[in-house]
Amino acid sequence: MYDGQEFLRDKRWCLSRRTLLTGAGALGAAGLLSACGAGDSSADEAAAAPGTVLARTGDVPVGGGTVVDGVLIVQAEAGTFTAYDATCPHQGVRVGAPRDGVITCPAHNSTFAVDGSRLGGPARRGLTEIPVRVDGADIVRA
Repeated sequence: MYDGQEFLRDKRWCLSRRTLLTGAGALGAAGLLSACGAGDSSADEAAAAPGTVLARTGDVPVGGGTVVDGVLIVQAEAGTFTAYDATCPHQGVRVGAPRDGVITCPAHNSTFAVDGSRLGGPARRGLTEIPVRVDGADIVRA
């Protein structure tokens, strides 16, 4: 049996600073990655269900758009609404509403046209379209 001093002198039981810092870094990285998950999927699932009201037509500016529960709704021309999954196909970061006719991902600056097509950046494809229809003043998931 070791006494306290003998235990501390025995190198088998000591961790190097490098081992300790590497382990702490790995643990911290795992925590950060888990925090970057999909988030509250219940809101996104509700928005994805057919028949779900996504927004009111008056909430989407002509020539612009709005993001609601993970869905980007665009009104490129008056009365014409299209919707896209607001998740950037590059690394899954949520894109913002169009500014000056361009949708931009804040993470790595992938850019998309208001028709969802890829303009530039690391994303290799455009945004995924979500079918919608207008029912009175509501924009509804088709």
